[in-house]
Amino acid sequence: MELAQVEAFVESVRRGSITRGAAALGVTQPTVSARLHSLERELGAQLLARGRRGVTLTPAGRRFLPRASAALDGLRRGADDAKGGGARGLLAIGLASDLALYLAPAALARFARRHPETEVSVRSGHSRFVADLLRSEEIEVGLISQLVVLPDLAARPLFVEPVPFVVSRSHRLARRGPIRIDLLAAEGLVVRDPGAFLRTLASGFFAAAGTAPRILMELDNTEACKRVVLAGIGAALLPEMAIRAELARGELVALRVEGHPAPKRTIHLLQRQGAELSPLAASLLRMLPRRGSGAAAAATMNA
Repeated sequence: MELAQVEAFVESVRRGSITRGAAALGVTQPTVSARLHSLERELGAQLLARGRRGVTLTPAGRRFLPRASAALDGLRRGADDAKGGGARGLLAIGLASDLALYLAPAALARFARRHPETEVSVRSGHSRFVADLLRSEEIEVGLISQLVVLPDLAARPLFVEPVPFVVSRSHRLARRGPIRIDLLAAEGLVVRDPGAFLRTLASGFFAAAGTAPRILMELDNTEACKRVVLAGIGAALLPEMAIRAELARGELVALRVEGHPAPKRTIHLLQRQGAELSPLAASLLRMLPRRGSGAAAAATMNA
């Protein structure tokens, strides 16, 4: 099996056609077709189904793709390490929006000081957006707040954090002990947009109790939700990383709901199946804070 054969296969899949794969590799379409046929003969299995609209993976192709992609990734990283000892080059990562705002900035700054010759590219969005970037090989790794399960990707949990309901210290619920869930639902919520995992968590929390909250405001980012609640409007389900300072200063109060513990979410590292972390990605990962449960609970108002 030759490297050129594997590259022809991976690029044809990535681009959706043999012609576009050939263009990406800088060779002719017949050359890529010949490499693919040679690879399939060698493996004794058809990897791609050819059609007028491009190529699709066969079952054998779906099994082979993660290993093929991982092999190419390993060779590219090996070449980078040989050239620069792992200290230079490009590190492309994807971050769920909350992680880009609340978790990663300090670590990225430390990484830049330690690896001044490395260019870092960061993309952020919903967790599924990060997964799609990884599948299209636009990033090396992703950090996500909602688990995305896809056959060609592998997820590893990093830490778990509480996601409590909070109100401002001036809100009337802040002066109470544990509250009933129906009272919280009637009070009204400031919520994230429907595509956000925080919205899914909030909806599931109330649905499990057979009720639904009154929605006061729907916003497209967590920081906006926090600002509205700080102003005294409603309650919001917010991750600990976003509210740690406000809880410590007493500007926000985490509510306790009778019989319903605060939700939690797990932050995951996402990679292509079978791929290994490059030295640069591993270095950045070591600089990220590990936030476990407990800080928000300690700030929760006691009865």
